[in-house]
Amino acid sequence: MSNNAKNSDARRSHAGAWVAVLVILVIVCACAAIVIIRPPFAEGALSALGIPRIGGTPEQASSSSAAAQTFSDVNDVTPTQSQATELLEQEKLTKRTPLLARCSGVDIRSSIRPADITGILFHQASLEYGLVVETELPEADSEEAADKRTLRVNHEQKDGEWLDAEVLHLWRTADDTEMDTSIDLGAMAGTTVLAPVDGTVVLVRDYMLYDEVPDVEIHIQPDGRPDLDCVLIHTTDPVVKAGDRVEAGITPLSKVRDIEESLTDVQLAFFLPEDVGGNHVHIQMNDANYPDYRKKKLEGAITVK
Repeated sequence: MSNNAKNSDARRSHAGAWVAVLVILVIVCACAAIVIIRPPFAEGALSALGIPRIGGTPEQASSSSAAAQTFSDVNDVTPTQSQATELLEQEKLTKRTPLLARCSGVDIRSSIRPADITGILFHQASLEYGLVVETELPEADSEEAADKRTLRVNHEQKDGEWLDAEVLHLWRTADDTEMDTSIDLGAMAGTTVLAPVDGTVVLVRDYMLYDEVPDVEIHIQPDGRPDLDCVLIHTTDPVVKAGDRVEAGITPLSKVRDIEESLTDVQLAFFLPEDVGGNHVHIQMNDANYPDYRKKKLEGAITVK
């Protein structure tokens, strides 16, 4: 056989091989298309062979598509960093207790969760460095409260800027100071006490109430206000120490002390049921610039300007 004839046969052999490859590729692609598209005429055969539908049933596919569209819609609007921060801050605020009062521009939030409050009484601080607090809470009728032995508190409160409750405003004849310079926030002994202001704990110490009853005193310097000292008494089992950062209405400080165990004639008790009693946490905002206040009351613990 001549060389030309041999070359011709080789070319025909190669061409045949390529045609076979192309035919196989066409068949594979066609089969794949049938499996993916799932035309009605092939449904029975594919099901009989146990080949599952890619993407699930038509209903699943529709649902998946809708979910994908929804996800896409949600992610079309991406919050900026500032918006994300704001959302986080709003979420945090929803966890805070409501406002109880304000003093010198500082928010005072309830140190007791609404569900645990038994009653609220505003009265005079014992000494002149106590500052007047203001509130938007409505005033309770003291005669009616004493007669019915109850003070209105919404124990189911879940939202709202201010606490949903009524408060008493009472004088104390033993004190020659201004009205509404301290707050008795009623709760059962053992109830968790929360920070009433955002700030830093500057002092936690034991002392003797009326020189006879063991008690714990907690001092907090509100953020940016070295001129103020927020003080809580009638507490026990503190869980904070000097230097700790606290958030108003969120950070636990201590527990309500059972002062009725040692004292009689607790003022709040006259307006609440006998089985509830008058135990409370006492809160007041003091003027830290009052003469000798830091030396006598805080022993230099609070920041000095």
